[in-house]
Amino acid sequence: GVVLLGPLAFVATHLNQVRGASMPVAGAMFFAVSAGGVVFALFARRVVPVLGEARLAALGTAVIVLSVLGIAWAPSLAAAPVTCFGAGLGFYMLHNTLQTNATQMAPTRRGSAVALFASLFFLGQSVGVALAGRLAEAIGTGWMLTLSALALLPVGLGFAALRARRK
Repeated sequence: GVVLLGPLAFVATHLNQVRGASMPVAGAMFFAVSAGGVVFALFARRVVPVLGEARLAALGTAVIVLSVLGIAWAPSLAAAPVTCFGAGLGFYMLHNTLQTNATQMAPTRRGSAVALFASLFFLGQSVGVALAGRLAEAIGTGWMLTLSALALLPVGLGFAALRARRK
């Protein structure tokens, strides 16, 4: 939540301030994040069994990282819908795997486990927005998004490695 959802709150601002999009256009381009999630939902039944949890998490992490870097540094505003779509697709690939594992980590206390997962995830998002805002002011939105992407690498790939080792 800290390293992805918080910083993503500033994508429209980045597109507005750095790429020159009006806020309505920047917001419309950010909608592509949701479209990435919808596409994942439509194909998850077929993709998840083929990739498995570890590869799904690793691939999702790679897609998010590359997409967020693309949002930060693509020289043209025309790349924004594609990079935002990728960020959404990758996010849902990783988040789906994290959430599935949250439901399985304490089967006799499933409700508590999921509540703890959700609470920490969304508290992390709140902290992430505050940190990302300060970083954006200090170093700019492009570098803040870059730091977010780089910070997500050990989180997502570490989780994927743990899943692979468990099998």
